Amino acid sequence: MKKIKILSTKILNKNLREMFDDKKFDLFEHDFIKISSLNFELPEHNGSWIFTSQNAVNAVFSISKNINLIFNKIYCVGENTKSILSKHGQKVEKNLKNSSKLANFISKKAKNEKFLFCRSNIKNDDFTAFFKKEKIDLKEIAVYNNKPSSVVLKDRFEAIMFYSPSGIKSFLKNNTLGSSHCICIGETTASYAKNYSSNVLSCKTPSIKHVIDKTIKLFANE
Repeated sequence: MKKIKILSTKILNKNLREMFDDKKFDLFEHDFIKISSLNFELPEHNGSWIFTSQNAVNAVFSISKNINLIFNKIYCVGENTKSILSKHGQKVEKNLKNSSKLANFISKKAKNEKFLFCRSNIKNDDFTAFFKKEKIDLKEIAVYNNKPSSVVLKDRFEAIMFYSPSGIKSFLKNNTLGSSHCICIGETTASYAKNYSSNVLSCKTPSIKHVIDKTIKLFANE
């Protein structure tokens, strides 16, 4: 039986990799995004904090063991981000599935708060513009570097697993989607993928495990 070729645009840990039946699937992996910390100093801030990725949390906590002393309210995106914050002893005020839903929640429930957004070097223009339009006080600081690490792939894949719009951009630098199914971690990534493919699926719960589950179920009858 010919194996189903799957590409993960992020190298998976052993437990996630073992979710695939190696008799049925041929799994390829490459980190299309390289993450590295930036040199930064957090400003004094007694308002609320926003984290939309676990990379931002890791970067902030890497600069000080006592960083938890400065936090007030925290708003975040994704269960993984919330989990890492919790491991550092932080209580999350509100966690939502994507940045758009978080911005809408803040505009309705926390409009008068002052926010500091810890993000990557790649600015989310829509997120920033929304806060400006709603006249919500938002300051931003880049705490980690998100750099493309694209490679040319000669294989064609039945499905490609994407975890961020930047991962899609990196992939497309040297490759095309063709007829591959694009399995995306959430609505933001799926929305970007739809600019290049009509064969896009997204997960209701944004996590790598759910991306894998959805990919496996897609080929359940094959």
